[in-house]
Amino acid sequence: MTAPHPTAAVLPDRWFRTRPDSSVHDRPRLLARSLIDAADLDDRIAFYERLLAVPADLRMPIPDFGGLELAAVGNLLLIASVRPFTPIQRRTAYSLIVPSLTAQLETVRAAGGTVLEPPEDILPGARARVRYPDDAVAELVEHRPQPGETPAPSRTAPPDGGSRPAPRLLVRRQVPRADFHDAVALYEKVLETSARPHAGPSGHDLDVAVIGNLLLVGKDARDPAADAATAIALPAPHPRQLVEASAPTGSRALIPLPDGGLAEVWDSTALGL
Repeated sequence: MTAPHPTAAVLPDRWFRTRPDSSVHDRPRLLARSLIDAADLDDRIAFYERLLAVPADLRMPIPDFGGLELAAVGNLLLIASVRPFTPIQRRTAYSLIVPSLTAQLETVRAAGGTVLEPPEDILPGARARVRYPDDAVAELVEHRPQPGETPAPSRTAPPDGGSRPAPRLLVRRQVPRADFHDAVALYEKVLETSARPHAGPSGHDLDVAVIGNLLLVGKDARDPAADAATAIALPAPHPRQLVEASAPTGSRALIPLPDGGLAEVWDSTALGL
């Protein structure tokens, strides 16, 4: 049995959601995660709004969760905290905003996954943490509006610093090539959408599929440290505009992110995007 749902007569300052009720979504929304210090949140929101040329569509201070504050820009969830992050928070690969937490947990179990943290009610709605059969850990969150909360109006998209077409942000997941086809089938189930497979760029020994907001890469890692740090992919029509002029691009290249991780920049035409 879950605890009584926390209520808020007045929502915390800075709180807004353009879509406070996730039951209207037709499938789960997959988000990459970036764990940051609370003092950096405003700067990181501004950075990703400029990079992706889209405004943040939610910001949620959650004081009953150890002083966390969340913000989503495109397909990225920024998770800010005044406290050190726990090992399980760091181990969690991505977050999913789901139409129904109960239904999604049934899907996870049917796919062979396990529930690590059972459902509990929180200020945004309800949450649980799961492990998929490929050993990836995900946090599932069901959004429901607070009493009196209405959808916040969409804000004006920020300038992108130029006339370039903005990149799209995808969650990147890498698996061994031998496990690639099983991983495609798994994520088609949990993300409730079909994959768009690709042969992969010429000259690279890898398999590629786009499944909703997920870029799934089948590759036998040659640089495990770099691959482990690369949780974001940025398909762009003109990738050279995101990469140092001296760096090789071909169809993909790595760039550093403000949180210390890496993003894999792709020529979006190589992915059919």
